[in-house]
Amino acid sequence: MDYATAQQLMSTYARMGKIINEADSLIRTLPDAERSEHLRALAGLINHLWSTLQHPIVRQYRDLDPDGDYFRDQASKQGMGE
Repeated sequence: MDYATAQQLMSTYARMGKIINEADSLIRTLPDAERSEHLRALAGLINHLWSTLQHPIVRQYRDLDPDGDYFRDQASKQGMGE
């Protein structure tokens, strides 16, 4: 996959993530019995989105990792003894 297409896909997946977050907020208002079933399904969706769509792109283009800065910062803090 070329870099421009990878960027466009990751941007699309980021928008999907925002919609998933909206669903998460609504699901958390459900009664306990319904909520847990929906949260499990949503977690499965998120896992599938990452493992089958985003992760292959991130393996090829590490700079497109949406969480890359966070984890680089965490690694730097640990290296500094924080």
